[in-house]
Amino acid sequence: MSLALVSNEDELKDLVAFEMGGELLAVPTLILREVIEPPKITRVPMAGVYSAGLINVRGVVIPVTDLRPLFGMPQKEFDIDTRILVLELNLEAGPMTIGLIAEKVHAVMSMDPATVQTVPTVGTRWPAQTVKGIGRWNDRFVNLIDLARVAEQHLGADQAADHAA
Repeated sequence: MSLALVSNEDELKDLVAFEMGGELLAVPTLILREVIEPPKITRVPMAGVYSAGLINVRGVVIPVTDLRPLFGMPQKEFDIDTRILVLELNLEAGPMTIGLIAEKVHAVMSMDPATVQTVPTVGTRWPAQTVKGIGRWNDRFVNLIDLARVAEQHLGADQAADHAA
């Protein structure tokens, strides 16, 4: 078993499990600020395909990201289970707060590092290096998303830092 893509075993102690496109995903609670019901999302003209828009959380404007297009998942209308995960990412360009659409949030969970494996190179639809590893929870596969890498490579976080400088 190799945890080459999981940089810190502490990341596996507490994870928040959520669903998108019928897939179970997880991110460390270390980066989770809060889980909220979706407020009104303001669309941004000319925004990228992964941008759902902007939300206001207690006076702070936060960009909302929809990763379903990146992972080739079908779109789904918001329903009673839809939530926004407000996440604090530590990127090379500096800290970034984003909202991430989750079709359903399941639970805070722990994962045994010995059960986490690298993502197979065959038979996966995930873009390269977006998943740190894959494990099992409640008889389901759980994809451990590398949100810092996703933000830097696919959401334009590195470009935003260049424009701000």
